[in-house]
Amino acid sequence: MSIGDSKLEALLDRLAPVILPPAEFPPADVVRDTSRENINERIKNNAQEIGLELDTEHWEVINFLFDFYENCCETKAPHYLGQKNYWEYIDCIRHHDCEEDEETMNKKCPFGQLSVKEATKAYRVYRILLKSYKDKGGKRYLYKLFPYGSLFTIHLLAQLPRLINDVDPHYGTAY
Repeated sequence: MSIGDSKLEALLDRLAPVILPPAEFPPADVVRDTSRENINERIKNNAQEIGLELDTEHWEVINFLFDFYENCCETKAPHYLGQKNYWEYIDCIRHHDCEEDEETMNKKCPFGQLSVKEATKAYRVYRILLKSYKDKGGKRYLYKLFPYGSLFTIHLLAQLPRLINDVDPHYGTAY
């Protein structure tokens, strides 16, 4: 794989033990169906294997991204947010005493929701990260934490499916 950046190529060689699946599965589905402890353990092991130290700022971005995937991305079955949410919804219907309105969803997803197709595109997810970390410096802050792209690095460490155009060698971008 020749992408023209010797530093990135060296990093990819160092990351060789970590397998990054293709972009065939929406990451939101994988995150919802996998326990957070399992994903965090996978990230810790992969970061240790490649010699990357993660501090609280890194984990804040990682957890934000996973919360976004869990709560603000549609799945293939619309409105299915996992078994826990499903049973809460069923109990809510049975008792007629609760209803999740649009205002509650906007509090969960202040930067909007993404469709299944949009949630597989690096640019769309990256825009959400930029908006959410705008007050800390936005793009500059994210690249300080993850020099080779926040989404690319987080997906690599968590072994989540790649996002479409997560590394675009023609424009020199790595989301």
